Amino acid sequence: MSEPQGTRTPLVALGLALVVFAAFSQFKLPVVLPVLLEDYGYGRVLAGGFMSIFAVFGILLSVPIGRLVARRGALALVMAALPVMALGSALCLVAPQWGTMMLAGRGLEGAAFAVLAVAGPALATANAAPRHRPLVIGLIAAWVPTGQLLAALLGPVALNTAGWQSLWIVCLLLAALLAGWTWHAMTCGPRGTTRRATAAAAPAPRWSRAQWIALLLTGSVFTLWTGQYLAYMTWLPAYLVEVQGLSVERAIGGYLIPVVLVGAFNLTTGFLMQRGWRAQRLLFGAVVIQAAIWWLLPVTDSGAAGLLSLVVYGVTSGVAPTCLFALSAHLVATPGETARAFGVTMTGRNLGVLGGPLLLALAVESSGGWLAGSLLFAGLTTLAVGLCGALLIMVPRAERHSLQPAASAGA
Repeated sequence: MSEPQGTRTPLVALGLALVVFAAFSQFKLPVVLPVLLEDYGYGRVLAGGFMSIFAVFGILLSVPIGRLVARRGALALVMAALPVMALGSALCLVAPQWGTMMLAGRGLEGAAFAVLAVAGPALATANAAPRHRPLVIGLIAAWVPTGQLLAALLGPVALNTAGWQSLWIVCLLLAALLAGWTWHAMTCGPRGTTRRATAAAAPAPRWSRAQWIALLLTGSVFTLWTGQYLAYMTWLPAYLVEVQGLSVERAIGGYLIPVVLVGAFNLTTGFLMQRGWRAQRLLFGAVVIQAAIWWLLPVTDSGAAGLLSLVVYGVTSGVAPTCLFALSAHLVATPGETARAFGVTMTGRNLGVLGGPLLLALAVESSGGWLAGSLLFAGLTTLAVGLCGALLIMVPRAERHSLQPAASAGA
């Protein structure tokens, strides 16, 4: 697929809307998790599974989905995923007192999420003009905090009115609206990544060894970073209720602090990269600081130190994913290859989604407190620092290889 001469705003907006919806579907759980634990008596590991199940299909499907999007286009897959998302949300409402039923519904939501998490970024980046692409990547990276923010704002309203089920009903309505928007995009206007590949289409270029190593490192950092982020954000409201003694509404207020900052610094990082800041260097600095936050959690768990910890964590959690998404797109030669690259790195992200909430739940249950969990994730985040150091070396090498096809084509 050729570079778009100008940004196709409707398709970029649709791609962004799809990933924000995907994040909302996943993160509508943590804001009501304390209520679900009290009402239905779920075990802590099962409750962690309600988040981690999103990763199972992602691990299995992200790479094949990336290839399918590259060959067939994004929108056909999106049209298949949205009804699956709606079915999963409906299943959660049938018998929430049965943990297996809730887990099955969350699994279907996770399968749809896997499609949207690859198709949405590919659709948005492929339809952005080169001068706008860094900013679009910053907006893409804001999908998780934006979806979290939407869930956190609607959560208290739902709990004070019709109950937690309202969030799942909103998910059903949004799936229907997005299906209509997607259908319209498929039948009207420029197609962008919605075109099917023709028989004469050029085969996908082979990635160099340096590109593969850099992409695998990026995916590995995504695993470790997402694992600690999902653990932190899944259990933060429950921690604030159980340990700090806050009400659910006040706990959601505390949860909002890092969420808002993540979104703001996703965009800030996009602007910085547009001005020439290198993604791998920003990533290294952010992960170093986050490792320090985990190590210091035992002494920054309340008061002014706790508030400062939430603020710094939110800022650095905005920088890191923007850089990871940017590297995924930057390490390949053409925008048409971003779907394959996102498939590789999103597999890494999904491994983190699978492990993070469960590992923290197991650490808390086995030790009887939260200290063991903080030390475990301090170690894992420190390992991510080492991988980020390797990216400082490998990204320039991959850049030299990825520029070679473009130079040959222009010769």
